[in-house]
Amino acid sequence: MKFYFTYSSSGMAYKGGWTEVEAPSITIAVQAFTAFHRAVNGITACSDIYTESEFRKTGMLDGGNFGAKTREKITITRELF
Repeated sequence: MKFYFTYSSSGMAYKGGWTEVEAPSITIAVQAFTAFHRAVNGITACSDIYTESEFRKTGMLDGGNFGAKTREKITITRELF
């Protein structure tokens, strides 16, 4: 599953755009995001979090967010043998 963590126009790791996180659940996606972008006072350091279907409805994939698009991708994978 893909989740999108968006940024505002200032005061965050990036000005606009988003981080795409591929993980099996939103809980794991938040943990992965927080490993790179520390939570502040227990609050995830982003403006909003969207599932892929929610994000597609926003129009940001085409139009961007504050003039920016994907800033980084974080992928969680597990291989069982």
